[in-house]
Amino acid sequence: MRQLLIHAKSFARIEDALKRFSDHISPLVLDDEGRLKHAWGESEASGAIAYGTQDAYFSPSVTTFFQTLMGFERLDWFQSSAAGVEHPLIQAVGQKAELFSGSHEQSEAIAEWVLWAGLDFLQDGARRRRAQADKNWTRLPFRELAGTKCLIIGFGAIGQACGRRLRALGVDVTGVRRSGGKDPAADRIAQPDAVSGLLGDADIVVLSLPLTPATKDIADEAFFAAMKEDSLFINVGRGGLVDETALMAALDRGAPEQAYLDVVREEPLSPESPVWTHPKITLTPHISALTEGSKIRTDVVFLENLEAFLSGAPLRNQVSSVLFDG
Repeated sequence: MRQLLIHAKSFARIEDALKRFSDHISPLVLDDEGRLKHAWGESEASGAIAYGTQDAYFSPSVTTFFQTLMGFERLDWFQSSAAGVEHPLIQAVGQKAELFSGSHEQSEAIAEWVLWAGLDFLQDGARRRRAQADKNWTRLPFRELAGTKCLIIGFGAIGQACGRRLRALGVDVTGVRRSGGKDPAADRIAQPDAVSGLLGDADIVVLSLPLTPATKDIADEAFFAAMKEDSLFINVGRGGLVDETALMAALDRGAPEQAYLDVVREEPLSPESPVWTHPKITLTPHISALTEGSKIRTDVVFLENLEAFLSGAPLRNQVSSVLFDG
């Protein structure tokens, strides 16, 4: 028997599905008020597993969640709803857990956010909204998405989900990844050393990379200097990929023309940050994966992995221990 640490909202979604594992798990449920409850009664447990979700990560009780995790004498397995592992708390859990698995199920929602950003930019959504607010009956022209060129830097699950949608709408897609090769979600695949030569031809540039020492500040002054004047820059990777001072200076010069950011270096962003008020930045607070569909798909992965874990089978999306600094 193992304790299963899980947030109350996640537990409510999957309790019925968990019942078939009741001989092996004892759910320890945490609510937003920081209260812990043995949902099925307290049982003798020889170890612990945990399911880290958006419900827990964005909860007022997130500190209690991680304190409880780190307080377990033995953490046999941790399933995260996120793909990234660079956050210090996730790193600490990864060092403690015997097994760690992530999820790419948020990719579909993030790709739809990217599609919204591209359409809003090309159709000048901000100008339309201003015209409506001013009661100004102005027939504003817009650019079509079909026929544009998109450079997606980081062509993993998120990049591929973006590529599939954009290609279906007539966009010419170049994906960038170290492994090269071909991919049905892109018209072509390039390797990272080709990026500087590709930026000037792209109407839309999307960053969907993980944050590593190699990718930190990849979007720097030289990167933006290579972009063309009427282009759009999108970041759905991590805030640390972008030198924000260089980005704002480039926007002031007019290349790129606009930036849409779902992630920034400082989260939550302080009220004093100039990112809030820059006229050429559209900002959302790291919400591109925040959909019910993402939660449901991630729950399915967790339940599949729970069955695999209990039977000793390989886990889906298992993360190598070498990615944890300890």
